[in-house]
Amino acid sequence: MTIAKKRVDPPTGRITVGKGQLVRITVTSDVADELHVHGYDLGARLPAGTPGSVEFRADKTGLFEVETHESELVLFQLVVR
Repeated sequence: MTIAKKRVDPPTGRITVGKGQLVRITVTSDVADELHVHGYDLGARLPAGTPGSVEFRADKTGLFEVETHESELVLFQLVVR
């Protein structure tokens, strides 16, 4: 997933995973920011132009927003079933 000029590619949507599945989110941004997974309280620094990643086991069910903190962009909604 990439962010350039405050635009997310691919566009914001929903991603569904099964409970217990290993999830890895990798984001490259054109500006320094921080990636955050709500509900899991996980984050990763996003240095400008360098990929940042977070990896976790999806052990909580529900709908969780994945966003950037500084630019306040919603990257996608993670659905864990």
